[in-house]
Amino acid sequence: MTKKQMIVLFALMVFTSFIVSAATIIGSLWYLKHTSQDTSDFWSQSHLSFLSQEKTTDIPPTFHELDKVVLSVKGKRQTHFVMLEIAIETRRPERIQSIDNYMPVVRNALLKLFSDKTYDDLRQDGSVDLLQNQVKQTVLLAFENTDLVEGIDDVLLTKYVVQ
Repeated sequence: MTKKQMIVLFALMVFTSFIVSAATIIGSLWYLKHTSQDTSDFWSQSHLSFLSQEKTTDIPPTFHELDKVVLSVKGKRQTHFVMLEIAIETRRPERIQSIDNYMPVVRNALLKLFSDKTYDDLRQDGSVDLLQNQVKQTVLLAFENTDLVEGIDDVLLTKYVVQ
């Protein structure tokens, strides 16, 4: 086989692979869409919700307050306490109806986050912004293995008290 024939053969293999992959994806989506009882509900409830025609940016956000969390942090001379109130921002409240059942998971994740923090860390300038981002990432990671994470648009600190 000549070099030119090898290049043509390779190009045909790549093209064939592309066609087969595209046909598989299109066929799978068509099958999923047509086997659902209510197709509009299917797309909004599935992991493929990005294919839905509905735009979630047109829906105003709602906020769901979680139970307050009180944690202890180390100080130089004594133990200090931190009280957090957290709100979940969502545009799909039906997806996070059972979020309150997961409060032990949230508490555990926040306990792990604050176990390495000291009172001085929490009192520094700019610590609230840093803590906001850390709490958000911690809460999102706590819900990572659940379908609730898809309904969470943002995690907000609504109250932060260090004593």
